Amino acid sequence: LATIAATGQPKYQEPFLPMPDGFVHTPYNDIDALRKTLEAAEEGVGKRLAAILLEPLQGEGGITPGDRAFFQAARDLCDERGALLMFDEVQVGVGRTGTFWAHEQLGVQPDVLSCAKALGGGVPIGAMLCSDEANVFIPGEHATTYGGNFLA
Repeated sequence: LATIAATGQPKYQEPFLPMPDGFVHTPYNDIDALRKTLEAAEEGVGKRLAAILLEPLQGEGGITPGDRAFFQAARDLCDERGALLMFDEVQVGVGRTGTFWAHEQLGVQPDVLSCAKALGGGVPIGAMLCSDEANVFIPGEHATTYGGNFLA
């Protein structure tokens, strides 16, 4: 349910209401709105930013490329707060935009990256990649729910 809550699109959320708390949405490529959203979300005792999740290129409802300055501002805001910067490259990763990862064109490095679709070449598969700093798994702690078949 968390991934559905992260989309911020009521048409996908309605069948699964109520959504998990903790997700706040802000206009894409709007640095001022991002800063204001973070300030508002962090008001109150014990509230702090865990992560910012962005798509380097939005494809639903038209093609909207990420702005380099917006992504850099998101990186800076995460670094200031000790939060993760996460990129969703499920649709645009693995060479679909001219570089292997779409975020390479923005010059901003994420802490966590999700990918799928082109990764499996038609086979339903996905992966989560992360920096050393964001890596919370140790070998054997979490494996696969997709393994044990003729492909994995």
